[in-house]
Amino acid sequence: MSAVTSVLGKRERPPFARHFYPSGPGQMPNLPNRPIGPSAPPTVGSQISVQSQSTVKYLEVNPTGSIPIMIRPWLEHYEKDYAPGSIIFCKQEKTGRSPLITCADLPTLNYLFHRGRGVGAGMVGEANQRIGPNDFEFFGVFRNDAGKQVDHLGFPRYTNPKQRLIQCDVYGRAKVANFFGNKLRTGQRLGIALVAKTVNFVKQPNRHSRNLPGNRRVWQLVPMVNDRTPGTDNPINQVDLQANDDLTLAHAPNEGRYIKRWHLGVVSQAAYEPPTTGKINLALYDSQQRTDLPQIEILMI
Repeated sequence: MSAVTSVLGKRERPPFARHFYPSGPGQMPNLPNRPIGPSAPPTVGSQISVQSQSTVKYLEVNPTGSIPIMIRPWLEHYEKDYAPGSIIFCKQEKTGRSPLITCADLPTLNYLFHRGRGVGAGMVGEANQRIGPNDFEFFGVFRNDAGKQVDHLGFPRYTNPKQRLIQCDVYGRAKVANFFGNKLRTGQRLGIALVAKTVNFVKQPNRHSRNLPGNRRVWQLVPMVNDRTPGTDNPINQVDLQANDDLTLAHAPNEGRYIKRWHLGVVSQAAYEPPTTGKINLALYDSQQRTDLPQIEILMI
């Protein structure tokens, strides 16, 4: 009868549940995954404290490292549409003493490469708006908004319009928007490549698109799966650069060759609703459309 009343259909608790705060000296019970500490007293004069059992818990999973970053606001408020799952890039050259960092998600950076960049007449924007392949580098995957304040019901109460504090996963397990197709498998390597691409339209990440009077050749970010175009066996090759070549479109004679690429991680869980090709193409240029993409779990190394 006592055994029945002690369990009552509940899962039995481990033995260390009664020893969180021991009332007196004594040895802690043997616990799984905790190495045994020194059992004998130290030598005379030693300052090492003795404990009979280690309280350090060694995890058997891949830990995740997240880094907070304070975003500098864009004049066009591009940063307002960054959301969990976004791929975040940071500008390398920093001026002034402000702790704010200029960041861009994938659609924003595609527009920045397009703005003021092209071959021939009809280039958009000013010369001081143009960026090069080395101006931004991959930082991490947007995890959550760390600076937003909420009320007692959980609704947004106030957000500083001049800055935004976010957490980005830089290694370990992370969830990223699925820009990579509907046939992903566990173990595939995901990446982003900066390729030469011919386009006939331009789109701000939070505005409507507009057609250009002609085709324009620009640098654009595209997804990669195992160093190939997603869903195909076509490899994305590198631009052949000589020692004295600069990173310009003149040295990318073939369409689709990359000048730079970034390794994101390895697929660890892709059992989610597959996205359509149309949604992926829209999300590459529109930050709001990116929220329609399902997220997949990757292991960043």
